[in-house]
Amino acid sequence: MALRTPLDESEARTLTEAYGLSFEAIEPLPALGTVNSNFRLRASGRTWFLRLNEGKREQDVAGEVALVERLRAHGMPTPEIVRASDGRAIVPAAGRPATLFPWIDGREAHPDAKEPSTVALVGAALGRLHRAGWGMRADELPRNYYSLDELERRLESFADDLRVADIVPALRYELDRARRRRPSVMGLIHQDLFPDNVLVDGEGALLAVLDFEQATHGLLIYDVAVALNAWCWTGSRIHKPAADSVLLAYEAVRPLDHSERSRLIDEARLAAARFAITRITDVFLPEGVDPDLRKRKDFREYIRRLEYWINQA
Repeated sequence: MALRTPLDESEARTLTEAYGLSFEAIEPLPALGTVNSNFRLRASGRTWFLRLNEGKREQDVAGEVALVERLRAHGMPTPEIVRASDGRAIVPAAGRPATLFPWIDGREAHPDAKEPSTVALVGAALGRLHRAGWGMRADELPRNYYSLDELERRLESFADDLRVADIVPALRYELDRARRRRPSVMGLIHQDLFPDNVLVDGEGALLAVLDFEQATHGLLIYDVAVALNAWCWTGSRIHKPAADSVLLAYEAVRPLDHSERSRLIDEARLAAARFAITRITDVFLPEGVDPDLRKRKDFREYIRRLEYWINQA
């Protein structure tokens, strides 16, 4: 999985030439992500990260490019998008819109409940992102690939599958609850701020926030809830000191209002349901998924998170 489209050496050479680079080697990275096809490219004596954007129109990818470049202009540490010799940010390859980035030498910021500064890092980064995107309208941002309508469509696609039918009512209930909630503070959200999307250096300092392909207009508190689920889970429950570190660091940058605080558990439930649904459709059900990826992206982990948050209500 995440290597839906192979790229042979001839195609890689053609792509590399479009950037004015001299091709050396290309290596697929199937373990990265669950959506796109990713590669490590060696060219002109340097290493690059190449992404084939799957299932998207070029105008959708162009919206992501515009967003990342706008965030960089606001001082957000996001990857630089390399432009081709003719100025294009998107170059076709193997029938897909491709984007190229310099390879960043860093490591994933793995959460560590014993090291509050690690999880605080993501809270501060998310607060900076929400401030940088403040005022961006829905029509300025990429469409939401994980809207309630889209999640419901995905849910109905496996509702009769006996392997997961027992959890469908609970997931459907969370989507129904979310539809009934009143709007809260909205703006730019990342939607996928997991440890593999935050790079740090050897000292643990932030290098880059990655992967804005799911970024869109949405509830800011939902984005916070996504991060809590991703960074503060210890196997059977949310680690409260870690969650407190995320929230304190976030609020040092962007304070939450009362309405946002009051609905944090509700949004954490929705976030858990969302990732359970998408992991079922993207990882559990498809054939040929890399076993390691299937293990890392086990949807049952998010069912457990959902059950935990329900018990906190």
